[in-house]
Amino acid sequence: MRNMPTSKLLAPLAAALLLPAASSCGSRVTGATGEKQRLVPVHVIDVDRSDVAEVLVYSVDLEPATEVKVYSMLSETIMDFPWDDGDEIEKGQRVALIRTKGLSASIAQISAQQEGLDVQIGTAADQLERSEKLLASNTISKTEYDQMKSAYLGLMAQKKALTAGKGQVSDTRNKGDIRAPISGLVADKRAEVGDMASPAMPLCRILEVSHLKATLDLVEQDVPKVSVGLKVLFSMDAWPDRTFSGEIASILPYLDVATRTNRVEVVIENPPDEVTGTRPLKPGMYGTAHLVVAERKGVVVAPEYALLMDSELLARQEGTELFRKAFVIDASSVAHERIVTLGIRQGSDWEILDGLEKGERIVIRGQHGLVDGQNVEVVKMQ
Repeated sequence: MRNMPTSKLLAPLAAALLLPAASSCGSRVTGATGEKQRLVPVHVIDVDRSDVAEVLVYSVDLEPATEVKVYSMLSETIMDFPWDDGDEIEKGQRVALIRTKGLSASIAQISAQQEGLDVQIGTAADQLERSEKLLASNTISKTEYDQMKSAYLGLMAQKKALTAGKGQVSDTRNKGDIRAPISGLVADKRAEVGDMASPAMPLCRILEVSHLKATLDLVEQDVPKVSVGLKVLFSMDAWPDRTFSGEIASILPYLDVATRTNRVEVVIENPPDEVTGTRPLKPGMYGTAHLVVAERKGVVVAPEYALLMDSELLARQEGTELFRKAFVIDASSVAHERIVTLGIRQGSDWEILDGLEKGERIVIRGQHGLVDGQNVEVVKMQ
């Protein structure tokens, strides 16, 4: 017998060895032609219902609800300024006392001038009264009478001017006693007793901290979702285990043209802590504002990673409508394509308005490349 080539002897053996290995590389089904087709492995979860809320999230810096800079209207020596930074002051309490000795002397001088002028006015009034009688009896001329009357009126005008001047000086002197226009904390004190006060430089600031405020610059698409009175929750870096609440107090009726954002002011309650007696929130603290703008109870939800987008769906969307594609697996392990309508989003979950029902099995891994009616192998997730 003629010897056969070694390659021809090994070929059948190799084919026999490879056949089991090839047939074990995944489940297969028999197609319409009788050929074995490999099943696509997919991971699925059951569609369920849940409560969802749409929450807008913005970073914030806290500011005092009101801030007032306190100035002296006099360029004079500070006689009293008993406050330090951080002290609490009540509305109407004296902030500082400015020297007004020179103004008091001016008021005394004006008062003396008024007294002398009153004497002159009294004399002129008597003379005018007598001249009226003399004019009636033709003892004096009309010209002489008019001169006496003019003298009297001139004295009265001087008195009026002195009275106005005295009132103005008194008002200025009263401004030396500087009172707090609001209740709050003294901050940024810039002068001490003995320093010269100046109308150009504030003595200090007063910060109203029983309430604080946060300013949010909403992006344009979020503007229609908020309104005055909406509750806002705050998580602060300084208090990681606490949540604080506030509400929208005002919304500007226009957008910033440069940034296309709408400024919103939120007011936050800041009462003293029952244990420490101090207010937990301070101007300058940094945190995050959470605005719950929509809530849904017991709605069908699906995770975002189970939902697919393509150009055809994008073209179908109009206005605020959102469409995605998903695959559900029936009892025979056949994939069915669904077009779903989305509602609000919470984290990685979407509210499903239409297209899915509770209890259906939705593909969450392996859906890319699937086609409607395709057989799949449902693989348990590790």
